[in-house]
Amino acid sequence: MIEIVVNGKKESIKACNIEELIELLGYHDNSFAVAINGTFVSLQKYHDTVVNSGDEIEILAPMVGG
Repeated sequence: MIEIVVNGKKESIKACNIEELIELLGYHDNSFAVAINGTFVSLQKYHDTVVNSGDEIEILAPMVGG
């Protein structure tokens, strides 16, 4: 198990890539952006980007309204 922070909340997960993390956290569509340690990760790199212990991950969904 590794320790990470997702959207400001500490999580303990098995080692995985971004694609697996998104599924584990229950995100079911692609209408969001992901950043690891402040760096944007493109959708095409989700499978190849490994989540490491201590990473700070932001998953940002678009907001509507004004």
